[in-house]
Amino acid sequence: MKKGVDRTFLHYGIRQEDMQLIENACQTEGIDAEWLKDFVLKPFHEERNNQNDANLEDKKVAKILKKALKEIKK
Repeated sequence: MKKGVDRTFLHYGIRQEDMQLIENACQTEGIDAEWLKDFVLKPFHEERNNQNDANLEDKKVAKILKKALKEIKK
């Protein structure tokens, strides 16, 4: 198991499980996950904070991802 503090958790409060979901969606669409962080992680973090819940439903995460991917493809 990896020790230390994850950089994405520090910057965005994103858990490793959620980051894996985001990276998989990016790979499916053929988009570099590193480039998409600002388009995905920031809205994800804001939504999670708005709901005052550490765990967002998969449907909500998928909606955030679809919106970000739509913006990238413009």
